[in-house]
Amino acid sequence: MLAHTVVQIGLGFEKIGKYVSILKNKHMVIAMLMAPVLALISYYVVHALVSETPLAAEAGQSYQLVEKPNCRRNSGNCSLKNGDFELELSFEWLDDDRMLLKLGSVHPLEGVLVALVENEADDERPVEMRPMGDDGLVWSLDVAHPNPERHRLHLVASSNQSLYFGDVATKFTQENQD
Repeated sequence: MLAHTVVQIGLGFEKIGKYVSILKNKHMVIAMLMAPVLALISYYVVHALVSETPLAAEAGQSYQLVEKPNCRRNSGNCSLKNGDFELELSFEWLDDDRMLLKLGSVHPLEGVLVALVENEADDERPVEMRPMGDDGLVWSLDVAHPNPERHRLHLVASSNQSLYFGDVATKFTQENQD
């Protein structure tokens, strides 16, 4: 009775073999194989046409550093990046109210200024970091214990006569606090 009703409705389940033969049609098989290939090719062509090509840093220019997600959680490290220029912040607790802020770079730095601020309008005077070697790759500074929920670090680094600046959350300093 049910099969008879299906035939009357016109769904045609008795002719299901006709719909399965779609895989025997060479045009459909070629279309199903070519669609993903064409999608990949179009993805790379659009990327090549639309994306910006990175430019080398020019002397005398300023570039903003973007904080990576590890700065916003209790990771113990904080990375800042702009193109191939990257800075890595870490810390060591000296005592209950002081910490040694360390900054590492792949490129030699000429100088680094850091200010611990509570908000954007705070005019805290920046302090110069000290190099930990002659190569200018590692820098350090003894700073007050920041409140990770309130304080942020503003920093400016100079390399090859270009300035790189960034604003960083201090949440990453919570890891070894206890």
